Amino acid sequence: MEESVRGGDQGLRGWGLRSQEPNRRPSGRGRSRDNLFMNGAEIFNFTLRTIPACATALLDKAAIDMSAIDLFVFHQANKYMLDHLRKKMNIPEQKFLLALGHCGNTVSSSIPIALKTAQQDGRLKSGNVVMLVGFGVGYSWAASLLRWI
Repeated sequence: MEESVRGGDQGLRGWGLRSQEPNRRPSGRGRSRDNLFMNGAEIFNFTLRTIPACATALLDKAAIDMSAIDLFVFHQANKYMLDHLRKKMNIPEQKFLLALGHCGNTVSSSIPIALKTAQQDGRLKSGNVVMLVGFGVGYSWAASLLRWI
């Protein structure tokens, strides 16, 4: 499933949501009630393939350039993955938020916590254009663009 919208100059600018079939993994291993399997290397590679494409598609749909983004706030999975994503996407360090040092990966609450941290640190100000990118459970991912009010 994928959706997006192009908004005005305030609030939500656009969003996209995608998910991959969760029952079968590229490795051929299936999920059942009796077992849980997580292939860390495959998840890392999947994320490095999927998230840059997701961000690019969103920027295209919103008709803005990456340079127009003031702050990139991604799910705070781990520093290793975030560093690789930032470098692969050519995002300047000063525009990319790393906010997991004091609390680590808090799963679905990592983006709101990161936003609050950025606001408290003065990195997030009224009028900033922000890209939010979430990814994780069940090979799912989503991105949105907004103007911070």
